[in-house]
Amino acid sequence: MMRRIHHRRSLHTFLAILSILLYTGTVQADTRGSEVVAKLQKKFADLETLSAHFVKQHYWRVMDQHQEVKGKLLVQRPDQFRMDSDVQVVVSDGKTVWHYAPANAQVLVSDYTAMENDRNYEKLLFDLIFWGGYDENYVPVYMGEEKIHRKTCYAVDLLAKKEDTYIHKIRIWIDKRLYLVRQVEYRNIHEDVTTFVLSDLKVNKKAKPDQFTFHVPSGVELIDLR
Repeated sequence: MMRRIHHRRSLHTFLAILSILLYTGTVQADTRGSEVVAKLQKKFADLETLSAHFVKQHYWRVMDQHQEVKGKLLVQRPDQFRMDSDVQVVVSDGKTVWHYAPANAQVLVSDYTAMENDRNYEKLLFDLIFWGGYDENYVPVYMGEEKIHRKTCYAVDLLAKKEDTYIHKIRIWIDKRLYLVRQVEYRNIHEDVTTFVLSDLKVNKKAKPDQFTFHVPSGVELIDLR
């Protein structure tokens, strides 16, 4: 009888210790993730401009289809950006936003304020560069170190606080040396995955003012949504 009681006590003690270890590990992971994101935010806050080549990869799970787009991006804090690819050109001077789709021969013009709540992946990427994260809606969890194109990066998962959030998980890979984002992956509730891979990163290169305005090509329809 005494052996059974001793065995039960030992088992309870083991389970209690195990639960403490698991809980502590989770707290450390979240704390580490918050620290990495905070340092990333500080890095971005000190930047004036950032330019890079990008590869955007999108996977539709239901259709089992892949799409890849390559291009260049240029960002100037606090709110100017430009993204050029064969599929589209998106430009903002901080007041106006131009969306040019060569295939449709159309340019959509809108106020920047109308885009502030836009949840398209390009806007999410610019938000990441401007603000260094999504603190209000996501919880950071440190996942460890991984190699991205032979560069050692910190991997951090950003998990949505609300279950019904359309993009429920974001993973960012932050260059360990430069503390700049090398790759970001967005996963929505349908398990579609959109990934941006950034290369040839350059910071604080002086940008020309006309890089953040768009001149409508001849023969292209202008649709003003303002």
